[in-house]
Amino acid sequence: MQRQDSFLDRMLLLLQQHAYARVLCEFHRMLEARCRVVDIGAHGSLGARVRLAHCERQLAACREALEDPEKAAAVRVARALYLRFLLSSASARLKPWCDGEDLAHMPSSHMFEWIAHDFERVELAALEDAMTPAEAAMYARSLEGVDD
Repeated sequence: MQRQDSFLDRMLLLLQQHAYARVLCEFHRMLEARCRVVDIGAHGSLGARVRLAHCERQLAACREALEDPEKAAAVRVARALYLRFLLSSASARLKPWCDGEDLAHMPSSHMFEWIAHDFERVELAALEDAMTPAEAAMYARSLEGVDD
């Protein structure tokens, strides 16, 4: 069981690093569009793209291990549960801000949080849609345990 847990922990870490890198790339893209001066964010944007490429290579190296249906199911369910946890804090993180704010006047921290929130929702929906009936049942049981 120890080996399975370390694999799961590693995969969840890689998936979270990948998600962060994607958010960072989008953040810099939006920041550059907002500033209308590419040079301001070029260094950050390049660093974010390099980080994303590195994460994608690490995930690609783990794809073979995910061909095991049990491992893939454990990763999907655990990642979905973690995304639910992140989304449960969204109201506290985003409460003081309005989604309709003008990008030109939005604080960078606010913009980063909104991008992360949107990506979390999209990723969770994709995971839930891709679950097999057995995974969906395991996920539902886990959610019931969390709610107790």
